[in-house]
Amino acid sequence: MGSRWPVAVAFAAGFWLAAGQAHGQSVPPLRGSVDDTQPVSQLAAAPALTVTPLQDPIPAPRRKPVDAAAAYAPTGIRLGGITLYPTLGIGGVATSNVRQSSSAARADVGLRLRPGLTFASDWSRHSWTGAASLDMVRYLNNPSLKTDTANASTALRLDVRHDTRAELDASYARDQTGLENSQIPATAIGTRTDQTFASEASLIHDFGPLEARLKGGVSDHLFGDVALSGGGSENNSDRNFVELSVALRATYTDPPVFKPYVEVTYDPRIYDQTFDRGGLRRSSQGYAAAAGVVIDRGPIWQGDIALTYLARNYDDPALATANGLGLTGSLTWSPGDLTRIVTSLGTSLSDSVGSTSSASRGWTGRTELMQSLSDNVDGLAGAGVTIEQASGGYDLTYDVGLGLQWKLGPSLAWTAAYDYKWLEASVSSRNYNEHRFTAGLTISR
Repeated sequence: MGSRWPVAVAFAAGFWLAAGQAHGQSVPPLRGSVDDTQPVSQLAAAPALTVTPLQDPIPAPRRKPVDAAAAYAPTGIRLGGITLYPTLGIGGVATSNVRQSSSAARADVGLRLRPGLTFASDWSRHSWTGAASLDMVRYLNNPSLKTDTANASTALRLDVRHDTRAELDASYARDQTGLENSQIPATAIGTRTDQTFASEASLIHDFGPLEARLKGGVSDHLFGDVALSGGGSENNSDRNFVELSVALRATYTDPPVFKPYVEVTYDPRIYDQTFDRGGLRRSSQGYAAAAGVVIDRGPIWQGDIALTYLARNYDDPALATANGLGLTGSLTWSPGDLTRIVTSLGTSLSDSVGSTSSASRGWTGRTELMQSLSDNVDGLAGAGVTIEQASGGYDLTYDVGLGLQWKLGPSLAWTAAYDYKWLEASVSSRNYNEHRFTAGLTISR
């Protein structure tokens, strides 16, 4: 329990310091709107050692003329120095394979409730933003397979001097993963709930054409138990760990379009239990190095792409050093005011538990097209793939989706989405596919 105190203090401090900056400021309403076309099903990834691009948030290109979008933009609620944008989504879900089973798939329908809140400041100095969302699904014929996922984050930027700034971030994520994850036993009848608390602090200074960034962070990872078909459950308390991190990044900022950078990270991982279910010591020392480029070409091209190398050395000599190489980051192309194409890539190392394998490598890739069909109708199309190393080979998970958002006014929108996912596992008995439809109304303020 003692290992939780540094994380709890750091997490609370991130929110407390952010809240202290909100007093006495004013902010105009934002012009943006909440995109409610994302598919309900999401692949919950195992905890991973990753390199997150350390850069300022890149503003999204304008998707349509401002005067046309303003008529359908939520007005928000002004509260002191910030403006709040609450939303509430109410709708239904239909799935062809509610248990994600490789055989005897069962269809089901359910109700979906999605409350959410975003906020932002527009101060002359400093910046504070945040978002929180909850996604709840209750099925008619399989009540035990209910889903409750949530995300919350806040980011505070403090302009210390004209060439120095500080950034404070805190976040919480609650995800659920099922049989699509190779770490879930084949006899599972439900999902595993994973929670992550994280807090980070960064100091950025400009040395003329060179920008240096020093970041430190702490995160706490908790894993729930999984119910089994034969009765009882799988205890996953030996998976819980705390991860510390420190990263240093140097960026050459003089080029107007391509800004190259290098980054190194050290992140030790400390497990709550010294020995896991197999009697092995899973605590480890993690290292990462990345060489990439920030792309900044006005409203047309924006992004951050890096070649990343990951490595992790484990305390137990029976566990071999794990490493991985791949691409991380995202790239946004906006060929016009009405079109935006976003491609994202990821590389990870996920710890194994209960076997002599130390970790598994993973790679993700996804491309999404967002298109404004008219002043108040937006379309979304996307496709993605996840490759995860598993016993005996690799698991490949594919998904494609379509979505539509029809804004009836500033406070009401109708949404619909279709998502198809299929898994080609290293063990054929785990293969499955699922069709999922969602539709509903979103109320905004």
